[in-house]
Amino acid sequence: MMQQKLMKIVATAKIKQACYFCLLAVHSFSMSANAQSVSLPNTFAEKAAAEQDTIKAKLQYQVKFKARADHDFLLTADYRFLPNKASAQHMPGVIVLHDCHSDRTKYKTLSISIAQQGLHTLSLDLRGYGNSVDQGYSHLAVKKNAKDIVSYQTEVAVLMSYWSEDLLAAYNFLRSKVDNSQGISIVANGCAGAYAVALAENVHINSMVLLTPEMSYADKERYKNLVDIPSYFISSAQHAMSYATAQELFTWNGSKDSKQQVYKGDRQNYQIINANKYLVDDIALWLKFTLR
Repeated sequence: MMQQKLMKIVATAKIKQACYFCLLAVHSFSMSANAQSVSLPNTFAEKAAAEQDTIKAKLQYQVKFKARADHDFLLTADYRFLPNKASAQHMPGVIVLHDCHSDRTKYKTLSISIAQQGLHTLSLDLRGYGNSVDQGYSHLAVKKNAKDIVSYQTEVAVLMSYWSEDLLAAYNFLRSKVDNSQGISIVANGCAGAYAVALAENVHINSMVLLTPEMSYADKERYKNLVDIPSYFISSAQHAMSYATAQELFTWNGSKDSKQQVYKGDRQNYQIINANKYLVDDIALWLKFTLR
């Protein structure tokens, strides 16, 4: 009788132990599942961040290329593209030129916005500016060593005398990246507008954006001698000279796709871009439209 009671107690203990282990397993599984559910968003966020970093890395890389085959001077530019767009390799290209008082870094937001439209984008440092410098070719050195305004202007004019061939070299570089069936456009800020016109005299340019253009009478006449190129003129109403130039060339231009935008104030170049946050997207969309 005592033996039967003892066996009964042991059996009950085993059942309780089994139940305890079952509860422990369920609890452990629940804790594991909860831990996974907590860590999943972090893992997803980390993957998304890593993916964005990869895209950004591929979106921009610095390039250097010779201004002339028979000279060692190297031009520096940021070449931007979006490899995650299926059509990117067959998309057109755009060259972005800074003004005479800055370098390509001031137009980074604009260049990225253009590249995000799937367009191959080359943001160039013209000779003597940014990273396109060397001994004898440096705007900063000229500014530092100039004894008076006349010598400064003379030395800067010498630097700028190379810009037409530098821009042609940039065009040829971008042309090597863009399919032959696709076109190339240009965005020129301030004084660079004259060099955009000079390039358009030598090669086919699909369209151009002239932001607060600074041009001489001769430069404006050269523009008028071109076949009507779709042009987007952007100016400030209170900056008399560039406003008058933009008005004159827009009135003369006969392309139905040409456009003019006038802002209040006297801001120039990248300042007008920084002051109007939707302008970069508008420029990018207009370029894509004219390059279709």
